Amino acid sequence: MTKKGFFKKYEYVYDEYYDCYICPNNKILKYSTTNRDGYREYKSNPSDCKSCEHLNICTNSKNKQKLVTRHIWQNYLEEADHLRHKPYVKKVYSKRKETIERVFADAKEKHGMRYTKLRGLSKIEMEVSLIFSCMNLKKLANWMWKDTSNNLRLTPIFSILSLKIFIKKKIAILYKLKMAILSTI
Repeated sequence: MTKKGFFKKYEYVYDEYYDCYICPNNKILKYSTTNRDGYREYKSNPSDCKSCEHLNICTNSKNKQKLVTRHIWQNYLEEADHLRHKPYVKKVYSKRKETIERVFADAKEKHGMRYTKLRGLSKIEMEVSLIFSCMNLKKLANWMWKDTSNNLRLTPIFSILSLKIFIKKKIAILYKLKMAILSTI
């Protein structure tokens, strides 16, 4: 929040290339540090500010130094805000409740993700990855069970065998891709 009568944050130009801000008096606010809350701090040179004609509408600090903060994720927030106004994104976002939210609802209702009895981040990560792996395998089995090309349903045993073959092929492809990447390094 900016105090009434003071410069607004957008009046300090953000220069991404040099990672600095430029004040309305064309002085540079250099990057100083990133605080614990994830805000990058840009500070002015106090000697420049002492003789500035805009000092009384720029800062009230006792050391005559302007501090501008920007969160480390602010670029992503601005990009998301920019994209949400595009027609394609509005159309896709309306499908979110049918796709993404449905997955989390199923995980919560059908797979016991309302709460956990485990303690520790590593144990919870392991539990969640197992749950979502099982959910993905269920989806894959359902896709293979519903053969839409000739409207024949595969038997469950054949479906499981073909699923096993499909997974082996995908693992082989991933292994080849990994080896190709490692050979280029």
